[in-house]
Amino acid sequence: MPLLPPRVAVLMCHAPIVIPAISGERGGDCVSTTRAMAEAAQVLVAAEPETLVVLSPHAPRHQGAFTWKSGGRWVGSFAPFGRPELRMSFHADLDAADALARASLQKRVPLDPSDDSPMDHGALVPLWFLREAGYQGKVLILGFPWQSSEALVECFALALGEAMAEGGRSWGLVASGDMSHRLLPGAPSGFHPRARDFDQAVVDCVRAGRPGDVVRISVDLRELAAEDVTESLMVAAPLLGSRPVGHRFLSYEGPFGVGYLIAILRSERP
Repeated sequence: MPLLPPRVAVLMCHAPIVIPAISGERGGDCVSTTRAMAEAAQVLVAAEPETLVVLSPHAPRHQGAFTWKSGGRWVGSFAPFGRPELRMSFHADLDAADALARASLQKRVPLDPSDDSPMDHGALVPLWFLREAGYQGKVLILGFPWQSSEALVECFALALGEAMAEGGRSWGLVASGDMSHRLLPGAPSGFHPRARDFDQAVVDCVRAGRPGDVVRISVDLRELAAEDVTESLMVAAPLLGSRPVGHRFLSYEGPFGVGYLIAILRSERP
């Protein structure tokens, strides 16, 4: 079965502080990211996807298996970040999940349902901007195994593209991820002077429209950067085509010691 590429694929960060209702006075330090997140969401919503697939590095992880968030309706809030009144809910695309399960089985890619716990912030932050932009459709949240090979990641990506093609769905893709967590003294994972080298390497790949090239970044550099963006980009890349149309860099900054990179990875609209 041929792959069905997403109408729009975007890279979005998942730092709650970039949401104005959470950042407060600190919002001025990440205004470029906040604006870029809103722009990416608007581009995706304008494509009118029936299903939105979110790749979240903070979704529940299983040993050796990708996961999809089970349950028919998901609820999440920013209570862990001091704002319990900021709540959202989305309906799951169970048909898409079934199609993905079949395609994954055919390709021998382990895929497990997770649980009905609240949505993780890896999904919740991008979805907040998408809801603000008017998205009302169904969602499929996918997570990664604790350990996986490059070959397994590519097989999973192909299974995802085939699953979307099975139902003839128009769909959009959100690759959620933050860059290095070690850019500044006092950063969440401590400071490392080479952390910016990792971020620059990823920015270069995304600017060039070759996000899959992140696999060429050394494992040592990825580990010292304490990042969680490469897995999402590795799954997204095989779905974009050899020459992704409409790719566009939107913003990069790291004001709080964590790098935030926002980009349009693919867009069928100019």
